[in-house]
Amino acid sequence: AAVVAAGLRATDAQDVEQVTELAVRCQQELEGCVAAEAACRESAARAGAACGAQGQPPPPWPANFGTLLRFPFDLADMKTLKDYARELWQPDGSAATIPEGFTDRGFEQRHGTRCVSEMVGVHPVGGVGERWSRALWEETQDWCIAQTNCTGIMLYVGRDTMNCHYWCARPQFCSGPLTADSDIEESKDWNLFVRGA
Repeated sequence: AAVVAAGLRATDAQDVEQVTELAVRCQQELEGCVAAEAACRESAARAGAACGAQGQPPPPWPANFGTLLRFPFDLADMKTLKDYARELWQPDGSAATIPEGFTDRGFEQRHGTRCVSEMVGVHPVGGVGERWSRALWEETQDWCIAQTNCTGIMLYVGRDTMNCHYWCARPQFCSGPLTADSDIEESKDWNLFVRGA
């Protein structure tokens, strides 16, 4: 098409010469393609295979091929498999596995609660998408102890995947007193750790 368009525009000898050179190059490229196809067909004929999409049909699938694609542990769907994998691949467990009572740094655990005096926007340790670890927990407690106004730590222990992505390794901190019932609210997805005196 380029050759024809260029030929139609040829009005003087120079244009005709350029069109001729272009036509020669196109012819050489076409001959190269034809030679490569012939070599492929010859090689395929010697090997008893087909060149490109033509020739014999592909071999059948191996025996029991479909069973290779099933989820492990007899799980039925991808969501369940992801939840199971998330439980398996937590080398230090999760915040939900912290033992009852007092921590080694003097914080008292209160299951299913949050403080009402959250330090909004204060996230000095951990981060979005990170994994929970023992080192993160130690760093969290140390940070709170070093602050004069930190009275507690809230850790996400819920099972919602999206919330866990944002909060499982991103502790929240309390700044107000945690002595009265009105200082604490119930929340099944969070555990509160009250700083010792």
